Amino acid sequence: MQYLFPALKSIPRNMLTLLRMIFIDCTVPILFLFAMDFIAQIAKVLTAIILAGWSFETVVNHRIGYTVAMAAAKLPLLSICLSRRLAIVQSFRSARSIKIALAIGVCLLGVNLLAQLGVSDVGLEFSLSAILKIVATCVLAPVVEELFFRGYLWARLQARGYGEVSIIICTALLFAAIHLPDNFASLFNYLRMGFSFSLIRYFSGGIGLPIFFHAAMNFIVIRHIGV
Repeated sequence: MQYLFPALKSIPRNMLTLLRMIFIDCTVPILFLFAMDFIAQIAKVLTAIILAGWSFETVVNHRIGYTVAMAAAKLPLLSICLSRRLAIVQSFRSARSIKIALAIGVCLLGVNLLAQLGVSDVGLEFSLSAILKIVATCVLAPVVEELFFRGYLWARLQARGYGEVSIIICTALLFAAIHLPDNFASLFNYLRMGFSFSLIRYFSGGIGLPIFFHAAMNFIVIRHIGV
């Protein structure tokens, strides 16, 4: 009990700290992220209008529109993250810590594979439009999102003196929020992903493993939903 009461007393203070991180320290980067997503939707609509005059199949139009939207949203973000040089710093971690990061990543992939049991494997098509969407989903999105959340944003919060537990929670919550989940199952899924990637970042000391497991997870998903 001597440890319980101090922990309970610290909850309001920790909640205020988390709210300050989200709504003050991260407001500008997150608003920029939403602005890029808005521009991406405009780019997608314009692409659909342009492609309407061509005799492409509907699925091809969708893939091209998706790829253009992804590039419009992610490439400006990528340039900002790389220009700051903060996202690529790798901290020293022990072999045991790296193993824990790997175990978290393997468990994440295992859960996703189990979720696909009984679901037919759509497989992958390797036309040009399909390859473009695969690259956008399994390379561009994981690299940029991890550079932003577990790289730039993580370093930004560290520089402002926040502890790593608070940073893990903050980046995981923002990762889930930015994907705009529309139901509880989707929210739970993005929270699970966000906390997993943040913990992998913490135990591995860098963003290399979060990028790898994020890309692998996206690949597992599109193997079953198709491109």
